[in-house]
Amino acid sequence: MKDGRLRKNSWILSAVEVLLILVVFFLFAGGPTPDVNEAHYLAKAKHFWNPAWCRGDHFLGSEDGHAFFFWAFGWVTLFLPLPATAWLGRFLIWLLLAWSWQRVSYACVPCRLLAVLTAALFVCLMHYGHFAGEWVVGGVEAKGFSFACLLFALGYLVRDRWAPAWLFLGVATAFHVLVGGWSLCCLLFVSLMNRGIRGTLQSWCPILLAALFALPGIWPAIQLTDVATAEQISAANEIYVFERLSHHLVFHRIFYSQGGIFAWRFGALLAGWICFAWVFRRVDRVQRLYALVAAAVAIALVGVLIDQVTLWHRAVAAFWLRFYWFRLADVMVPLGVAIGAGLWWHTVRLERHLLGQSLLTLLLLFVGTGLGTRTLERRVQKRPAAMIQPDPALPDQVLSAWERDADWVRVCQWIRNNTQPGSRFLTPLRQQTFKWYAHRSEVATRKDVPQNARALLEWHERMQLVTTFERRRREPAALSDLLTQAAPYGITHIVIDRSLDGGGIPLARVYPLGVQRNQHFLVYRVMPQ
Repeated sequence: MKDGRLRKNSWILSAVEVLLILVVFFLFAGGPTPDVNEAHYLAKAKHFWNPAWCRGDHFLGSEDGHAFFFWAFGWVTLFLPLPATAWLGRFLIWLLLAWSWQRVSYACVPCRLLAVLTAALFVCLMHYGHFAGEWVVGGVEAKGFSFACLLFALGYLVRDRWAPAWLFLGVATAFHVLVGGWSLCCLLFVSLMNRGIRGTLQSWCPILLAALFALPGIWPAIQLTDVATAEQISAANEIYVFERLSHHLVFHRIFYSQGGIFAWRFGALLAGWICFAWVFRRVDRVQRLYALVAAAVAIALVGVLIDQVTLWHRAVAAFWLRFYWFRLADVMVPLGVAIGAGLWWHTVRLERHLLGQSLLTLLLLFVGTGLGTRTLERRVQKRPAAMIQPDPALPDQVLSAWERDADWVRVCQWIRNNTQPGSRFLTPLRQQTFKWYAHRSEVATRKDVPQNARALLEWHERMQLVTTFERRRREPAALSDLLTQAAPYGITHIVIDRSLDGGGIPLARVYPLGVQRNQHFLVYRVMPQ
């Protein structure tokens, strides 16, 4: 009876920890919808289940690189509007992340409620110390579920239970092939280091099951290049790596950006993790976790080597750098520091009371400042991250940004209510939420990059049209040529951002008219030529 009560109390305390971690995640990432990638992922998920929605949109009609995520979660869009879908997805992902984090933290440091502090440390260290722009707690997308599976796997790894760790990483790969794939590579390294080749081969059944679970993520990734030529793939890789995502993929560009701040702060985190790895080198449960951190750092170092060796071989560099070599290290190093800081406090708090109290004060001050700053930023901005990213505003510009955002939502709602579902729009360059609000297809937007090579090349051509139109639409001689170039895309309407130059174009304006008011955006119908 006593053992039963203890187990019940333990379960209740664990549940309380999970809920408190969930609160931490909300404070950190609970901004209005859509988040940075939600308009991208959830629009694709909605189209996956309802192809008539935004029919003809180039991005939505391209190959699905995260088909398992769309299949597993996208059906919710059939029953809920996109904002409600986003909040439901956030709650589900954050709950899974909170649960899995509590298991990892408590397995490494068996101290009640400490998991709440280590979770806050983790998200703050990642946000303020990342190198290549990675994050775990945020909006709804495939990698959120994948990272939750990774944390569950780490919880089992720390407990020396290898079979479920393999299986969870298989599921992680199904959701996101790069997050799960790199994690599987790291776990294989840890298994070889801890158990040797023979011990690893003896667990062949869980490994095979993990590979089977991973197939729904691997197969769509393979299919992305099966209909493209070698020249198309090479050109698409260069666009993807160097023109669109160099801030995530290209080491030397990240290293030298903003005076090297990304490298310095991540280097400080790396040094902290190395210190903790040395201090706790005899703690087996932590060393298994730290071995996986080391494997993630090794993968990042391979990415650095590839970057440096291929500096004068752009095509070769693009082929190899597209695999996000720095993604897992961006996650695992802050994770290792957060767990190490918690274990350090737990180790010294009884024997060296003053040091323990001082350390706890510093940790609470750090996470309090970090979470408070994030919350204050959202309170000041009151703008969805997907609007802030393409159109950031300084503190003294927030009021004008609110007015601009309100006009953007207003014009999108008018389009949704007053145009045919099959309409297609040429939209402003500084936006990535048109489909989210207007529910209509568009020629192209910078955020919505297709994953397969041929579609990516066409996206690049479309973006050149969007960019050129934004720059030259006031030139009468150029406008006719631009509209001729746009004809193959089936454009029915053009949305103009008149805040950039205060004018429009010589076409039939359909919004705003009469009593309608919109200071920032105009809609024109493209008349037959």
